[in-house]
Amino acid sequence: MMIMLAGIGASANDVSDVDVKIERVALFKNGLGFFTSSTTLPKGATTIKIRQLPVPSHGTFWVGYPEDIKVRTLFTSMEDVEKTVPAGSIAELLQVNSGRKVTVTTGSKDMPAIKGTIVKVMSENKPTESPSPYLMDIRSSASALRYPPYQATSLVVIRTKAGSVALNVGSIVRADFEGDDITTSVSVVSKQPSIRMELEDATRENEIGISYLARGITWSPSYLIDISDSTTARLSAKAVVINEVADLRRIHLDLVTGFPNIQFGDVNSPVAMSQNLEGFLRALTTGRSESGSRGNMMMQQAMLSNVARFDNDMSTPVPGYSTAQEGTVSEDLFLYPVESFTLLRGETACIPLFTAEVPYKHIYIWKIPDMLDNNERYRQNRNNDEQALAEEVWHSCRLVNNMDMPWTTAAAEFVNDGRFTGQDICYYTAPGAETTIRVNRAMNVLAEEAEVELERVRNAASFHGYSHDLVKVKGELKLQNRQGKSATVEVTKDLSGEVLDIVPQAKDIPTAKGLKRVNPRHVLVWEVELKPGQEQTLSYTYEVYLRN
Repeated sequence: MMIMLAGIGASANDVSDVDVKIERVALFKNGLGFFTSSTTLPKGATTIKIRQLPVPSHGTFWVGYPEDIKVRTLFTSMEDVEKTVPAGSIAELLQVNSGRKVTVTTGSKDMPAIKGTIVKVMSENKPTESPSPYLMDIRSSASALRYPPYQATSLVVIRTKAGSVALNVGSIVRADFEGDDITTSVSVVSKQPSIRMELEDATRENEIGISYLARGITWSPSYLIDISDSTTARLSAKAVVINEVADLRRIHLDLVTGFPNIQFGDVNSPVAMSQNLEGFLRALTTGRSESGSRGNMMMQQAMLSNVARFDNDMSTPVPGYSTAQEGTVSEDLFLYPVESFTLLRGETACIPLFTAEVPYKHIYIWKIPDMLDNNERYRQNRNNDEQALAEEVWHSCRLVNNMDMPWTTAAAEFVNDGRFTGQDICYYTAPGAETTIRVNRAMNVLAEEAEVELERVRNAASFHGYSHDLVKVKGELKLQNRQGKSATVEVTKDLSGEVLDIVPQAKDIPTAKGLKRVNPRHVLVWEVELKPGQEQTLSYTYEVYLRN
């Protein structure tokens, strides 16, 4: 049976506290973890308080228990928690040593030291709770609600032989106590949410389970790809786990690969009592609590490529991890298991996952964008940045995932004979699929593009209320390999219009043109083998309607 905690008040005289043990965590890359915990209820208990838990996300906090347990109610409330801390000021020392003999010295040269017995210390005023907006209660000004009144100092009363003296504690610079056994710690009372479960009958040491999504923990994967061999790459994967939420001791950890849909992941559950009703309703509207933060952690973020290369004689060994463990498929997600995992709150762990040998090949990628803009006008003059971008060739590696598990989106570093070669991003790759990862900008494979107008028919047609010319265009793409080795170049050209001729023949892939687009859209793909020093020209001819 499953039931969600309700925010209902209740009272209990005999309360049994229980600790909850985290047993499993399914860890996402967006700063959320799905926790599965359990605890054994003490025998004979009817009211159980569950000790401190992480703040759960809205709609994900559930308590499961056997059918023979009759639950009267589950509720949360704020309770006072007392904690002993070292005294941090003279005022606190005077307060906790009431009745002791003391000699105090002020900062005034005209006032002598005062010797006597501490009678009383007037504590600083504490801020009062703001009036509820849901009750016909006393209202204060907005500034008073935001900035509750405080007194910067407090008073101390000392009984001397001449009578009682009241001093502003802020003026005291020294206090000398008689004896060595003074109290040096103070008790601080604070509020803390308390989760309680009330039962109809006493328990018989039953076990209950608690599950929830919570923020404060994430994992970030990365790959090291050794391309020292010309055809087979050694791909090593590791995970960095960052834990800021709770102590994990010998748990089962699942590293989740995929794109989970978590609608209220950044909205705190009312069970945590971390916000008032108004704040909760606002969080439901905006999709996040004030204390929440969205950390995609390589889920969808782009990365800048690293084009640096270091040439040295130092050859460092690359990691050789064990083979990949068999994971679990859960609908559209893949869960990579890590057994007996321990990581305390505030620690970061680096977990080696696997090393696999995968087939790959070097390939040079040249992508040329469409010359038509969104309004189907020809872009004759592009700025220098756009022109340079259109003529970039990237040295890349195309790897085949020959494993039974997907490769998650992660940073990918390339090394060759122990030397750093480049870094980019490996996007999600399903088993059996290929992925192309950029290594570095190819400085010695040169590319140049140009298009010329061959014919134009003025006002050839009208579409969507606009007049269009029919233009015949010829394009040329020039490649030159200045490397001392052969290069396989994949050229991709986006094109709008009707393709008339392609030399040499290329793969022509029609794509959707959009509802209001006039021209069909194509992607032309060539794969060209260039020997050292070789040049080659690719050409294409097409007709396109251009809006006037």
